[in-house]
Amino acid sequence: MSAPQPTRADLIERIRASSKDAVVLAEMQRLGFWPHDEAQPQPAAGFIEHEAALMKELATLQESLRLKGDPETALRAMRKERLDAARAQREQNARAREQRRHERALQWHAARQTQVVYLGAGASAGLQQPASADHARLAGHGLPALYSPQALAQAMGIDLAELKFLSYHREVARSTHYRRFTLPKKTGGERLISAPMPRLKRAQYWVLENILAKVAAHQAAHGFLPARSIVSNAQPHCGQDVVINLDVKDFFPSIAFGRIKGVFMHLGYPEAVATVLALLCSENRCDELLVDGQRYFVGGKARERVLPQGAPTSPMLTNLLCRRLDRRLAGVAHALGFAYTRYADDLSFSASGEASQRVGMLLRRVRWTLREEGFTPHPDKERVMRKGARQEVTGVVVNDGAGVSRRKRRALRAALHRAQRSGVEQATWEGEPASRDRLLGYAHFVRNVNAAQGQALVEAARALPVGPATTASTAAAVGFRWLSAQGKAPERAAGPWWTPAPRPEPARQRTDGEMREERAARRRAAAEERQRAEAEALPATPGVERRAADPVGEGDVQTAAADDAAMPPSRMRGIYWLQMIVVWLTGAVTRSNLVTLAGLVYLVAAYYLRRQRWKPFLVVLAGIASVSYLLRGD
Repeated sequence: MSAPQPTRADLIERIRASSKDAVVLAEMQRLGFWPHDEAQPQPAAGFIEHEAALMKELATLQESLRLKGDPETALRAMRKERLDAARAQREQNARAREQRRHERALQWHAARQTQVVYLGAGASAGLQQPASADHARLAGHGLPALYSPQALAQAMGIDLAELKFLSYHREVARSTHYRRFTLPKKTGGERLISAPMPRLKRAQYWVLENILAKVAAHQAAHGFLPARSIVSNAQPHCGQDVVINLDVKDFFPSIAFGRIKGVFMHLGYPEAVATVLALLCSENRCDELLVDGQRYFVGGKARERVLPQGAPTSPMLTNLLCRRLDRRLAGVAHALGFAYTRYADDLSFSASGEASQRVGMLLRRVRWTLREEGFTPHPDKERVMRKGARQEVTGVVVNDGAGVSRRKRRALRAALHRAQRSGVEQATWEGEPASRDRLLGYAHFVRNVNAAQGQALVEAARALPVGPATTASTAAAVGFRWLSAQGKAPERAAGPWWTPAPRPEPARQRTDGEMREERAARRRAAAEERQRAEAEALPATPGVERRAADPVGEGDVQTAAADDAAMPPSRMRGIYWLQMIVVWLTGAVTRSNLVTLAGLVYLVAAYYLRRQRWKPFLVVLAGIASVSYLLRGD
């Protein structure tokens, strides 16, 4: 017969006599759930972890139940939870946004080191287009294959940053790459000359020698070409019945940025390279203004950039740009029986016999062709010279043969005579003080035009004393051009060439949360450093030695102040009211208003300074009472 089922009271008594676990084991063995010869079972680790999770969840539920029991507390907790979640999400979004911005800045920084991405408003179109150079056309002209602005900078021997500096277009700038001045014209007025600064001139010389000079101009062009001059320009018109000279109005300024860029693209260069080359060879005509002591150069838009008169690349660019104009004018002249040549903006036509009667027809067609090509004939510089009068082409007399006018030769002979008799410094040429090089140069010009007229003049000029300074400056100019064409940096008397400083790598901006974390980390580090310093400064065994080092108990005062600062506000208010009652009772017992007033003043000061410990309070109150007693006794 099985043992009777134990009652609740029996189980309680057995648990009191032994333990709960022993009673549970005995009952499990009695009921057959656990063998009698095995020890007490140990709970599995998984059960223990599960029990801990359940207990944690139970605590959470109990806390939630406690909060829900008080609606105001629950509402405050809910608002605080939502506010913390919103702040955390906002901080996370801010960090992700700053990281994306920093990555874009790094990509932009890397792109600026290897390519030209922007050169100013209106001048950056096509910089990001894929390179599509015409290899056959470049090879046909013998031009260097440049497929990117970076390759152009390497060929010039300069940095990409310097290339961007030279070609960047600004409508308003505080510096300029040109030095502008005026020269008087023979026909009156002034001619604006834009001379490039040495840095830009170096780049323009490279473009001239390596690109522009390798492209053949039209046969009718004689300006600024090897083996051609004003003499070769005048020879086809010698001994003609009629000679016609025309001039283009504002020749260089009428060639805008778009046409210059089109020349380089027509040669076969991609748009990005053609844009940079056009910017290097063009000028932003600007006005110089002085505002609040600062100098500004205010120009126009990129499309208003023009060909500068004074740059080494401008003459050859006009020759290449006018190739179609030369073909058309040569065709018109040939159809009417005229000869045609062009020297820069001077157009010359000549004919003999029956063709000389078609001057009106020729002029009409030439004017129409010039306007169709984007040029404007100068109405005041159109000359028709018949055989009975003196005929000149670019300053060379062509009536019977090429020669220099008698007036010029007499003026040169007089200047040479005065230089030989009184010294070169006493001679003048064309209204200015003469020099040996100027007189010798014009004498050579006369001899090149007509050897018989100029040989004696050259010999007279060579007999003048030599000026060494001019020879040295000429050699320096030749060296500058040659080194620039080779992609090398010419030597400068002012020192080495300036190079732009590399741009610093962009730094990531910190969010508000990151700055708070950094401040907290700095405060923690400072506190740890102070604690470490204090620990090192304290003696090894505190006690008597510490008191000797701190005789007035400053450490105890600081500890008390720290305890007061850490005291809860409710307790501070309670101590405040208790001390106020003590002050009132002390004043009533001593029957002294001085004790009451002085004690209240001390209480208010101690409350705001958070120094409300009882010991200092009682000491101060006793001192006030003693002073009041002494005063009253007197």
